[in-house]
Amino acid sequence: MTLLKPYLIIVKSLLFFLFDSIVLWGSQPPQHNKLKLVLLIRQDAIGDFVIWLDTAKEYRKLYPPEKYKIVLVGNDVWYSLAKILPYWDDVLPVNIKQLQTLSLYRKNLLRQVRSLGAHITVQSAFSREFYLADSLVRASNALCKICSTGDMRHLNWLKKKLADSWHTELIPALDQPMTELERNAEFFQQLSSKSHQVDYPKLMLPNIVSSITWKNREYYVLFPGAGTPLRRWPVEFFAGIANRIFEKTGLTGVLDGLPNEKCLAKSIQDLSKAPLEWAGTRLSELPELLKNANFLVSGETGAVYIAAAVGTPVVCILGGIDFGRFLPYPELAGKGLVLKTVSYPMSCFSCHAKCVYPLQKGEPAPCITNVSVDTVWKEVEKIIEAKMN
Repeated sequence: MTLLKPYLIIVKSLLFFLFDSIVLWGSQPPQHNKLKLVLLIRQDAIGDFVIWLDTAKEYRKLYPPEKYKIVLVGNDVWYSLAKILPYWDDVLPVNIKQLQTLSLYRKNLLRQVRSLGAHITVQSAFSREFYLADSLVRASNALCKICSTGDMRHLNWLKKKLADSWHTELIPALDQPMTELERNAEFFQQLSSKSHQVDYPKLMLPNIVSSITWKNREYYVLFPGAGTPLRRWPVEFFAGIANRIFEKTGLTGVLDGLPNEKCLAKSIQDLSKAPLEWAGTRLSELPELLKNANFLVSGETGAVYIAAAVGTPVVCILGGIDFGRFLPYPELAGKGLVLKTVSYPMSCFSCHAKCVYPLQKGEPAPCITNVSVDTVWKEVEKIIEAKMN
């Protein structure tokens, strides 16, 4: 099966190419727009989206509202955040899982994108996705279709050759390690021919009406979940941190995460002597929870990026999967960094989730389990003492 995999990928790529060709051939003529329509295409996860906000805000200046209408074609997991930001005129949410299937959903979405009548389409992601953003660029049929040359993380030679041909401009990327913040700035500067000083992302959101009022409460937040079990710090370690925080401050801890992560929170509650409550906020409510918290302790999740973007101190337990690309954030002159990472350096860092160690299903990677409670506590204690002084 391993020997057949490259050929199966080629067959799948061609099937999607033919499916999309038929779908787009039979689509209706695009609508006429009073303003030039710009499509910004971002299909990545919550953390990537928040990181991108540092340059996302610049596209509104590049394409002013008196001449352009900007539509963000984005991942529906962060739609509730994106739709209330002022950097675009509309947001088209995309169900990533459904788009990656030969389905009625894919057919309808591709035709919907084609019907928008885009003049300019921009996808700025460094690691492009053939079945997602690249295919949406093709569907847009814009006069100008722009992307980064990117890397080959999600592409093979066939995907890259096809997808590159769907763009009218490929912006070169430096062949050297860079953080995602710097990649986004690099792309925007070459696209716009304007300088852009990299800054930590900021998330300015209106107050959200929530079933729970967090303002004027004293608490901290723990996020025990992670996008993959490889990144998940053990629940007993979270319980240990909760105990130390309570002994030092008497603060109540708030556990949060996705609904399916409530079981992790329950395990921490059972293991800890500290007062801990489950929040279970929706994504639209999460910025308010984090903004009013004293600090956050978490693995690498979207909450880490959101908390830092609303100015809340963060201690992030960071493994080696993509170390240096998304986190740690680079040190920026004159900028205060509230997002602190704690790691256990290993020679296998930057494994891209292909752990070299034999692990049981659902087991975290050694680069995570080797991060001790003592090491995390040292960073948490610094935040606590700074707030006390």
